Amino acid sequence: MKPAPFFNMAKSYKAQGSPQPHGNLRRQRGDALLEALVGIVIATIMGLGLSYSASRMMVSQRYVAAQNAVLEQMANSLSSNGVSNLCSGTSSTTVTVGSSSFAVAIPTCTTATVQVGAISGLTAVTLPTGVVTSMTFVTPSSNTAAENLIGGDGIMTISQ
Repeated sequence: MKPAPFFNMAKSYKAQGSPQPHGNLRRQRGDALLEALVGIVIATIMGLGLSYSASRMMVSQRYVAAQNAVLEQMANSLSSNGVSNLCSGTSSTTVTVGSSSFAVAIPTCTTATVQVGAISGLTAVTLPTGVVTSMTFVTPSSNTAAENLIGGDGIMTISQ
């Protein structure tokens, strides 16, 4: 017994009377279009995923840049106004990043009397009353501008 051929071109040529080498392509055209459509859909989904992740990275970068600017301004206020002026409430700090600005609350400070003991032959020294030993410098907790600018709950803290 002879195995049946998968495709016998000779019979199709003889039956038609003229050669048609691509008679089977009509059925394959739809398959190629469907494969191309699936490829385009997969590429589109990948493009959407990449654009979403890029947008999330840009938002994160924006918040990091704003937080850095706020921390720099708070640190600048500490160095230019001095800790004792900020703790006494005689100077205030306003943070401005771009077109947004908000006032930073007067820091919470802890003071203590410090006495330095003498080492054989040196005199003991007592530092002035009210030396700041601990300070917490915080952005306002219920400020929409701060929340929009630095993200999250809008609170940044510098403490020592």
